[in-house]
Amino acid sequence: MNDQTTPSQDDKIVGAIGHAAALLPMWGIIAPALIWITQREKSSYIRQQSAQALAWQALQIILLFAIYLPAVLIIFSQEMRVTELVNTILQICASSIIILFGFGPILIGIYAAVRNLQGLDFTYPLLGRRVRTYLAK
Repeated sequence: MNDQTTPSQDDKIVGAIGHAAALLPMWGIIAPALIWITQREKSSYIRQQSAQALAWQALQIILLFAIYLPAVLIIFSQEMRVTELVNTILQICASSIIILFGFGPILIGIYAAVRNLQGLDFTYPLLGRRVRTYLAK
């Protein structure tokens, strides 16, 4: 296993591909999973970055179903028996949630890919440290 401190150009590109897969919500989990399965023994850099990208993509899918879907239902729900003001406020909040949780993970994934191409390590918010701790065992 290659555990050099500075990642090779190949390691940078492979790491970036795993993170850039965030551009394809739901399907984007395939690239980091394949990288993790096939390349994790190549270097600790690829192992760390692909595991984080895989966890990030899984979180993105969970958020899609747990937050995004109910928000869409609120926006398109015309049967709600609430005042127009409350309905408008709910729709604005739901739209904000869709924008935040729809584009936020994608933008963070793109940022992670750019950092990897620069040869810089990236740790995702919320789960990056946990993944590192898990892999250190």
